[in-house]
Amino acid sequence: MSDELAKLLSTLKKRDEMFQQERDEMRTDFLLRGICEAEVDGLLDDPSLFPTLWLPETLRWEAFIEAGDLLPSLLKEAIAFLEWPYFEHFDIAEAIAFIQSKK
Repeated sequence: MSDELAKLLSTLKKRDEMFQQERDEMRTDFLLRGICEAEVDGLLDDPSLFPTLWLPETLRWEAFIEAGDLLPSLLKEAIAFLEWPYFEHFDIAEAIAFIQSKK
């Protein structure tokens, strides 16, 4: 696997883990404050609550696990979103193997 692809996927996975942890902590805090679940779920969709960790749903790790034929476009979206130095070619089979190994 190319180092660049491994770094990109590792960065995405780590960022998703940190985002999910912060999101879970906020969810618990909001619920403890007495905010109803439906409102909490709506609040947690606001990117402004996560100024450094926000990930759109399409770039969360679960989306990569379930991507199937959409994986190439998700990788391109991730490269743009993270402002990652673009690399010309990535091996989809290697990306799939990496993602499957990190479920």
